[in-house]
Amino acid sequence: MENIVEFQNISFRYSEDEGEEKLPLAVDGVSLGIKAGECVAVLGHNGSGKSTLAKLSNSILIPTEGKVMVKGMDTADENLSYDIRKTVGVVFQNPDNQIVASIVEEDVAFGPENLGLPREEIRRRVDDALKAVDMYEYRTHESHKLSGGQKQRVAIAGIIAMRPECIFFDEPTAMLDPKGRKEVMDTIFRLNREYNITVVYITHFMDEAALADRVVVMDNAKILLDGKPKEVFKNDSLLKKIGLDVPSCAYLAKELRRENINIPEDILTREEFTQSVLKLLGEK
Repeated sequence: MENIVEFQNISFRYSEDEGEEKLPLAVDGVSLGIKAGECVAVLGHNGSGKSTLAKLSNSILIPTEGKVMVKGMDTADENLSYDIRKTVGVVFQNPDNQIVASIVEEDVAFGPENLGLPREEIRRRVDDALKAVDMYEYRTHESHKLSGGQKQRVAIAGIIAMRPECIFFDEPTAMLDPKGRKEVMDTIFRLNREYNITVVYITHFMDEAALADRVVVMDNAKILLDGKPKEVFKNDSLLKKIGLDVPSCAYLAKELRRENINIPEDILTREEFTQSVLKLLGEK
């Protein structure tokens, strides 16, 4: 399968204020391909380059060195910015910063209206997008009265209404309570699996990363690990060294093995853990 987004040996440095020392590279020589239809989690401590990578994906930022290609389009070409942003959308961490209208359906319509689409097409896209994130029944509600998880789903609907093929989510659950986090992650996985939208989500939560098809770990502006979740989380000592952990069920399974309880070594998710425990109980 072809890459929908390709980071080709890219580096990026933020501009410093006059008289300040040169800032370190936020992204340093990163090469990464995102295949169409993939669901990729990106991990890393603060300052590792994750958010910068998301902003480089659709021309919000342009690399200092190297190229970012979106379906063969160079993000550095200003003439292609419109087509690039139609192909790749970005959802940020704080939904309050992304909601621009006081009524839910008006907010979701903002992007399609800027595309100059006919009114009937805008109506269809707004309804489809709100249904995709389970917010259709709230279409006439006031945006500011929604919960954090609901606001984030409306922000996602606003991107979906633009009909992108790929969405980067920059820590979309960081400001939410557990219920809101679950609502948003369920939405992200549904977009990937039912609507075949390519998804890249940046997260601090190991349990969220464990559910992706692939996990990329960044450290010190570079890619440290890249592989399937079970491959990446085998490196628990390396992850610990850079300030990251393993999913909670993986940790719990490891502690049980220390007590000579026969739990498989590659457990990552709650479902896997539950099945293993039930199997053990059935054997007794």
